[in-house]
Formats: sequence, C-alpha cells, structure tokens
Amino acid sequence: MPLPSPQAYQQLSQRGDTLADAVIDALMKNGRREGDLLSQVRQLADQEGGVYRQFMDAVNHTPSWADVDAMTTGQELFLRCAPLSIASFVLGSLLVTYTPPGSAKVLLHTGRLRQDVVRRLFETSTMVHAVMQPGGLKVGAPGHQAIIRVRLLHAMVRHHVLARAQWPSAELGSPINQLQLGLTALGFSSLLVNSMRSLGVAASEEEARSYQLLWRWGNHLQGVDLSLLPDTLEDEARLYQHFQHDLIKPDDNSRTLVAAVHQGLAWQSPFFLPQGALEAVSRRLLGPTLADQLHIPRHPVWAMVLSLVSGLHRATAIRYRIPGWRAMEVRAGSRYFSYLVAKGLKGKPADYALKTSH
Repeated sequence: MPLPSPQAYQQLSQRGDTLADAVIDALMKNGRREGDLLSQVRQLADQEGGVYRQFMDAVNHTPSWADVDAMTTGQELFLRCAPLSIASFVLGSLLVTYTPPGSAKVLLHTGRLRQDVVRRLFETSTMVHAVMQPGGLKVGAPGHQAIIRVRLLHAMVRHHVLARAQWPSAELGSPINQLQLGLTALGFSSLLVNSMRSLGVAASEEEARSYQLLWRWGNHLQGVDLSLLPDTLEDEARLYQHFQHDLIKPDDNSRTLVAAVHQGLAWQSPFFLPQGALEAVSRRLLGPTLADQLHIPRHPVWAMVLSLVSGLHRATAIRYRIPGWRAMEVRAGSRYFSYLVAKGLKGKPADYALKTSH
C-alpha cells in the first residue's frame, strides 16, 4: 500500500469527516442538540432522507473485505488476555493519540479528560467492550452502534471547536482531522498488538491478522479514510513510521494529558497500582524516546518487575496446549471486561455526549 503523497497528506490534515460533519451541521441548523445523536439521525433519515439517509446507508453497508466472522479470532485474542490488553490500550495506545498537538488541544478544550480521567476512559472502554462481543461489529450490533455514536460525537466536537474557538487550522489542521483519526486507528490496531506482545502475550500471526481486520472495519465505520487503513500489519507499521516523523510531536498539552492519565488511575480500577508502576508500563509500551518526550519518569525497580512478569507470561504460553484452556481464558476475560466496565461506569451508562468545561 503506497503512503499518502505530501499533497494528499496536507489535504487529510485539513479534512475532518465530510459525511458526519454534514449530518451535524444539518442537525444544528434544525436546532436538534439534546439526546442521543444516532437516534435522531436514524429518525430523520426515515422522515427527511437527504444527508441523514446518506449517512445511515453508508454506515449500514458492509464492504466485501469486512468479513465479520473472520474477526472472531481477533476478538478472542483481546479477551483471553484482557488485563494485559486493557493495559496496552489505556497505558500505551491511548497515550500515543495525545501526541499530535492538535489532538491534545482538542481534548483540553473539551476539558473532560483532565477533570474526570477515569470516567472518560471507562466510557471509551465501553465502546471497545461492545466491539469485542461475538458479532459485535455486525450491522446493528452494539459494537457497530457504539462506534457510530463516537463518530457522531467527534463531528459534534469539531463543530463545537470551530464555532467557539479561534482554531489555528493552518498550524494544526482541522480538529480531529483525518491524520489524527488515522493515528488513533493504528492505536486500536497494530500498536495494541505490539504492546500486548511487549507485555508477554503470545499472539499468533493468525490472531494478529484477525485483530487487524476487526479494527480496519471498526475504523472505517469511524469515518477514517481508506487511504489511512492499510490491509496488512506490515503496511500499518510503515504508516506509523511515517506518522512518527510528521505527526507525533508531543507538546505541553500532550504531557498534561498523559500526566492526568497516570495520576487519575493511580491505585484506581482497573490496575490498582501506584503511579510509578503505571508510568513504568507506559515507558515499556511507548519506548524510551517517546516516553522521554512525554516526560514520563523512569522507575528502574518497576521496570525490572515488569520485565520479569512479562517474561513469566511469555514462558507459560505452553498452557494453551491444554485442550479448552484458550476458550476458558476467553470466557474469563469477557466476564472480567464486563465487570470492569459496569463497575467503572457506576450505573451511569456511557452516553457519548459532548460535555465541555465552558
């Protein structure tokens, strides 16, 4: 897969999500702002058609390459090692998404990550949990619907930022632009697989390919341009190298957000670990260069403990030769993830609604 040309790269930095943005613009002109966005769009698609119908038709169309049944092995990979998968996601992949200056600025503008980091992360985990259920990304299934709600939320955030702030588009591109979405897509996909392996998870090539397909479809539903959704893990690695050079440029806003995650999760669910241990995990997942750029402190003792635990986990992969063991871990991981999300949300379901500090 060829990488985007410099001209295409620039265009992608200035583009949000054309279809979802048009839907939100139409909603705002009609004065519809409260309540579930997806329910409103679905109702208006039936009543008025137009851009609402275009959007619903697009998200309800499954391309030929999106074989949902072939994604099952990838879902099971995430679930059978759920604690390590979640650590890889929260302490690795998500922090990478804060590194483009524009992404960090948008998150600080909405205010919620810094103010309520634990709640914000559990809401994101709710979407991932829905995606990981059997058939979760079939059209109309909970994972499919959750991703579309997040897509509409992103479009609402873009509308809000551009309407209420002097956004430096020439410098940072569009809020939540295609390049930032592309980096986030890699964070859900190959970056997470690499992080899991770094923590000692024995992920086979079949599992990794299935997992990559799962999120290629999920990120397509999120409105990410197909030019930023490679069909192989190798091409994803090449794209990430490109992003490392041109997009991943942490600033003080990035460092503020990363510090908020480590401080907010210290001794909290799901890890119940001190801040130093969380920072050691992030350093291992992100690598020393990016970790230093984000001002994540070094913790030699915790780093040594983490290496020992990862090595032990890798060495005990022989357990999967026991008949039924893998399936047992998948069931246990699914129950653990469900319990974790329910406990974290404290009875208040994720609503994927825009909440700002203003």
